Amino acid sequence: GAMAAASFSTHTATAFSLTTILSNTPTFRSTPTTLAASSSSTTATHISNPRTLGKSTLIVSEACLGTMTFGVQNSPSDAFAQIDYARDNGCNFIDTAELYPVPLTAPEYRAGATEEILGDYIRRIGSTQRDELVI
Repeated sequence: GAMAAASFSTHTATAFSLTTILSNTPTFRSTPTTLAASSSSTTATHISNPRTLGKSTLIVSEACLGTMTFGVQNSPSDAFAQIDYARDNGCNFIDTAELYPVPLTAPEYRAGATEEILGDYIRRIGSTQRDELVI
């Protein structure tokens, strides 16, 4: 599927991957899409190629940003840049599952680092912008 992004080890590779995915799908910048987020409903200004998530009312972008490399292969500043790039290009969907963190055997690997980095990012953007994300 089109779910891709942070499975690459650098911001550049991730940006290329998202650019490839998002350039092949329409971006809905002029027509707001109602987004039911985890804490409230809000209006997102643009979601690239929106999809309904399963049988829920959540509207997500076709591209989903995977965060499994945050904390080991990507620094917090790299992670912030990846999230900003994804959001700037209509991606509102972030996957934090550490099913296969990269690499699991790295000395710097620590369970929960991805979520801590994402939490720092959310503190930076504030609750209104957080409500535009599906995590």
